[in-house]
Amino acid sequence: MGKSRARRRAPRTVTERAACAIACCAHLRDLRKAHGAAPPDVAVPSRSLPDRVEPTPVASYCGSPAAMCAELGE
Repeated sequence: MGKSRARRRAPRTVTERAACAIACCAHLRDLRKAHGAAPPDVAVPSRSLPDRVEPTPVASYCGSPAAMCAELGE
């Protein structure tokens, strides 16, 4: 008895739906590339400045949570 030959797989074909998905992905990549940078007529700062954030108090003299919230709000 001889060995049975394995059937050869059919080559993959790109269906219309797959071609549409590939085209959409390429279009989204192009959009991300085009809109990733600012327009040429907009001045972009060379470095950004962080917002100033006040440090939270380590300990509070307030006893109630409502008073502590009011203190933090100031």
